[in-house]
Amino acid sequence: MIRLERQRRSSRLSLTPLIDVVFILLIFFMLESDFLRPYVMDLAQQGGGQRDPTVKAMPVVIELHADESVWINKERYPFEQIEEMLQDLNPSAESAVVVAADPGVPLQRAVSIIDILHELGLVNIAITEAQQFDQ
Repeated sequence: MIRLERQRRSSRLSLTPLIDVVFILLIFFMLESDFLRPYVMDLAQQGGGQRDPTVKAMPVVIELHADESVWINKERYPFEQIEEMLQDLNPSAESAVVVAADPGVPLQRAVSIIDILHELGLVNIAITEAQQFDQ
């Protein structure tokens, strides 16, 4: 009888290590996930800047490339003309703006663009890595 009681105790599995592993995996995947990328890719695939009458806020995609080129909604512009080009687009305050930069772009260029966006009253800004497209 004592032997049967020992077998019952030893046959119980503790779920504590399993729960610990699940939480560690959950934390790992949360840290490794990029929750912004699907949103940014959707905006970039919309073409940015193409007006849709059903949408009030037009998305703006600004790409900064390592060769010092600046693209707004897939059109190339000189860096000096960015502010006036953005004013010509006349995006609303609710417009989503994606600033995408190549790894070789100096941080100051991206910060300068973000400063211009803030001066224009645009605060819905996402920053991501630039994707390659046909020029």
